[in-house]
Amino acid sequence: MSETPFGKRKNSVRSPQTDFDPASKMTRLNNGSNDTDMDMSFDICERMTKTMDDMKTKVGITVACMETSKDPTPNELKNWMMTLAKAHLMGLDKMANFVGEVVTEMDKLNGEIRKRDTVIRDLEVNVADQDQKVVAVMKAKDKVEIKASSKEMEERLKVANTQFKIMEVEIGKETDNRKEIIDKGMAELTKKVRSDMQKEWTELTRGVDVAPLVRKTVKPAGREAYSAPLLFTVQEKQKKWRMEEILRSSRIYPGYHWPQEMMGVLKEYKNVLKESGVNEETTYIRIRPNERDGKIRLRADIKPKEGNGRFSARAVWDAPPLCGDLRKLAKDHLKPAWVGGAPKE
Repeated sequence: MSETPFGKRKNSVRSPQTDFDPASKMTRLNNGSNDTDMDMSFDICERMTKTMDDMKTKVGITVACMETSKDPTPNELKNWMMTLAKAHLMGLDKMANFVGEVVTEMDKLNGEIRKRDTVIRDLEVNVADQDQKVVAVMKAKDKVEIKASSKEMEERLKVANTQFKIMEVEIGKETDNRKEIIDKGMAELTKKVRSDMQKEWTELTRGVDVAPLVRKTVKPAGREAYSAPLLFTVQEKQKKWRMEEILRSSRIYPGYHWPQEMMGVLKEYKNVLKESGVNEETTYIRIRPNERDGKIRLRADIKPKEGNGRFSARAVWDAPPLCGDLRKLAKDHLKPAWVGGAPKE
């Protein structure tokens, strides 16, 4: 046996910190428990609270005994003092173990946080990479859709190249009968064609598709007769050009029938020309689709209003997307290829 400040101690007696088993089982908990870090934190807090409660209980009982004893013996005083000292020392030892556990847990948590930070950084890199891929895919998708929509516009312009229209063809009466509008309109046009060309005109109009552009004849302001615009579709280019030539020779002026989706684009084209220095007050501007090698482009021709000059090409555009939303994405669709040199900035 060995002597201690508290008396004799047998070899089998262990240090005070092992008396309370949970405080010395960190290794077992770490290796054998499936508790999460949060559960472990709660476990430490519960054990710390229990240790404090145990200390209070032991001290409280000992103090109560001391207060109630009227004439304590030296042995009783010694036992009370030893009990109080043991309670404090064991409590402090257990609290030190708890602090060690907390430090260990904090080290573990910091290690996990560093691992998570690495994972998060890797994820951020992956997300940024995926974002770039998504942007690239969206741009590629937009390009494909713009190209397809431009092709649709080309097809409509190819159809428009086979057509011409004559506005305010006199019909003579108010009617919504389509056949009557066409028959009376064609008869009126033939009557106005030059007499020496009427036979050729009649021959050329056979097999030509004619359609009114209104459902019902109208009476324009300042006119007495009802009229309607007629649209001619002629598949043969030479035949179409000859029909237009006959009409112009007879002072009947055919017009180009643009697809509705092109109307806003034409205004934008004219604004581009104005910004380049073309003055619409002194210059005629003519924009027409021009087909070459199966591809449609829009060509702007200009000529002075004074004198007998001829139209000359000034700018050329690729066919724009048919869809208005896609035209907003295709910002370069208004940028022309300049003929005769780009304007000075």
